[in-house]
Amino acid sequence: MPTPLPEFERPPVDEMVMGIQFDPLPNFHAAQFGLFWTRIREEYPHTEDQAPLIPAVEPAEIRPSSPSVSVTALAAPPLSRCWFLNEDKTELIQVQRDRFLRNWRQIKGNEPYPRFSRLARDFQRAWNEFLTFAGDQGLGSVKVNQCELAYINYIEKEAGWSELGELHGVFPFLRSREQGSFLPPAETLCWQAKYRLPESRGRLHIEMSPAFRGRDMRLVLSFALTAGGAPAEDSWEQIAAWFNLSHEWIVRAFAELTSSAAHQLWGKKS
Repeated sequence: MPTPLPEFERPPVDEMVMGIQFDPLPNFHAAQFGLFWTRIREEYPHTEDQAPLIPAVEPAEIRPSSPSVSVTALAAPPLSRCWFLNEDKTELIQVQRDRFLRNWRQIKGNEPYPRFSRLARDFQRAWNEFLTFAGDQGLGSVKVNQCELAYINYIEKEAGWSELGELHGVFPFLRSREQGSFLPPAETLCWQAKYRLPESRGRLHIEMSPAFRGRDMRLVLSFALTAGGAPAEDSWEQIAAWFNLSHEWIVRAFAELTSSAAHQLWGKKS
């Protein structure tokens, strides 16, 4: 029997993104942004224009000489990407011709993480609204080719680090240097890793690097865990199964790679 997922009372999550990529909708034009907004405007009263995301698909194999995500050529000039934001701008929907995403994020820094189960339900509701809209507008069949789940964590010094080259207090596998080593402590340290999800369902990408947090310009460790891959089918049942698997891998990887001292700060329950 699998062990329960680790749970934290105060996880350092700054942003969580759920997204679906699909084949470009041939009848999706700029006017559709406004038409879709009329359906969700009461819940998402603000909008912003953004540059479009480039289509990307996890390749079957990763080779040292090739990127880990393959890029698809565009057949037509890209439309912009539109953000639809709620009143306090902590939650937003992103739409473009071949992409649908929903974000939760901190704005002030004290907003509690709403938990995956609630955000997954909200994503499903918003996705169903978009599918209904696509059908009503005759935009074409929505053929899913990739899903994405990302958690961006900002780890502050209280979690067990002080110098950018000595991070083993947060990440135990980055062991401290032995006394008498020739090299001095590194000025800074970054790392990344990629792991295959089971049954060829995609990959988990992990990246850590120092960063200045935008809202207060405080130096933190940006610790991002992003899963990408394709569900077995277009049905919500299979899409949800992919998100649940990816969420499990992200949570277990987060707990396995970080220290018990940091876990105490974040209120680890299990």
